[in-house]
Amino acid sequence: MADLTSVLEKAGVEHELLSHPHTERAVDEAEALGLPPRAVAKTLVLTTSEGHVRVVLPASERIDLRKVRDHVEGGKESVHLATEDELARDYPEFELGAVPPFGGTDRDRVLVDPRIAEQPSVVLEAGTHEQSVRLATADLLELTKAEVVDVCKEE
Repeated sequence: MADLTSVLEKAGVEHELLSHPHTERAVDEAEALGLPPRAVAKTLVLTTSEGHVRVVLPASERIDLRKVRDHVEGGKESVHLATEDELARDYPEFELGAVPPFGGTDRDRVLVDPRIAEQPSVVLEAGTHEQSVRLATADLLELTKAEVVDVCKEE
């Protein structure tokens, strides 16, 4: 968590830390914070042939791995959710299931769904299951050099 706030402070990004009861899912995080699920983002870590990709989408949506694969690999390679072992090994500074789209040792590629990119601000897990961080979406996009890509399943 200290890593996350130091990244934001070093980048000069205004942010607000939000504490809440322990949650395991982004929709539960939204409920704990009294926010609609579309206002809270979840970050999923995917494994590709080029390494990890962090994908940011609304808590209310499901990821379409085919869309991500087509964008990242041109549809050729396998793209899958990172395993708990991979997450523990590659993101030891964050709790399992609470990896944010920035911070940590590696500079991962970041994809942000347009449903998040069009919002003025975004709430994300802050590396733990008890704290979230709110920041301007423009700052998230700039900080992560994110690509805005539709990654959600059409229901």
